Amino acid sequence: MHARPAQASGDIICDATDGSGASISIGVGHLPVLHVLSAFATDGVDTWSTNASGDERPFIFGQGYADNTRVIVDFTDPNVERIVVSLRLFQASGDKTYAEAGVLSFEGAAVFPVQCING
Repeated sequence: MHARPAQASGDIICDATDGSGASISIGVGHLPVLHVLSAFATDGVDTWSTNASGDERPFIFGQGYADNTRVIVDFTDPNVERIVVSLRLFQASGDKTYAEAGVLSFEGAAVFPVQCING
């Protein structure tokens, strides 16, 4: 059976592989389409959150897509004027193994390679 983050309640958690400290955590709901419940992202310096407080920058789920081979998610500023954080993942699975990796990008051209787990 293939893992499908869009059809399981849980989280998509990705960490940069370059030591930058960049990461993203996306809470997803149980629907046949990608349903983002919450998210938190950092480029290693600044942070964004769907439930922003303090110094966190607010962002909202703009659009997304998930199937057995990829996950695509864009978050926008609260006024939906621009995309501020994007995640592009590719997935592969074998008989007993599963891998998910891709690119996390932030407005202003900061781009990070990421490796992910689904919980």
